[in-house]
Amino acid sequence: MELLREYAPWEYERFARAEPTDGGAALYGAITPVVRHAVGSLGGGRYVLGMADAVAVNDPLTGQGANNAARAADAYLGAILKHGERPFDERWMRATFEDYWEQARHVHAFTDLMVRQPLPDHVSRVVEAAYRHPEVAHRFANGYADPASCRDWLMDPERADAYVARFAGSR
Repeated sequence: MELLREYAPWEYERFARAEPTDGGAALYGAITPVVRHAVGSLGGGRYVLGMADAVAVNDPLTGQGANNAARAADAYLGAILKHGERPFDERWMRATFEDYWEQARHVHAFTDLMVRQPLPDHVSRVVEAAYRHPEVAHRFANGYADPASCRDWLMDPERADAYVARFAGSR
C-alpha cells in the first residue's frame, strides 16, 4: 500500500481498505494466449457470436480479462443498436467481431509483450525510466487501462527508446 501511495496516489484511496483474499493470494500467469474464431455455427443456419474469454484469452498478468469482456459487450451493444431490425446473421457477426478486434488486438499484443521472459530490453528500459520519471510512470501505467495507447511507442523498440531518451539526464 505504501508503494501505491507513493507511486500511484490517485489510486491509493480506492484500495486503502483492500485486503488480499488470503495470505497466499497472488496473481500468476500460466495461460497460453489464444484467439479463436468468434462466430460458431449452431446448425440449421443459426450462429452464435462469442465474446470475452470464449474468443480471446490473455494471460492474467495484465489484468485485461474483465476489460475485454466489458469492451466486447459495449462494442456488440453498439453494433446491435446500429443494426436495427435486420437479421443478425453470420456475416453481421463476423463484421461485428472484426470491428471489435481492431481495439482488442492491441490488448492481446500488449499482454503478449508483458509476459515475455525475459522482458524485452526496451520494456525494461521503460520500466527503469518510469521508476525515476512520473511522466513515464503515468504513461506506462495508463497503458494498462488502454493498451491501444501503447502501439505507437511501447510496442516498438525504437520508439520506446526514443521516448525514454527524452528523459535522459533529468531526474
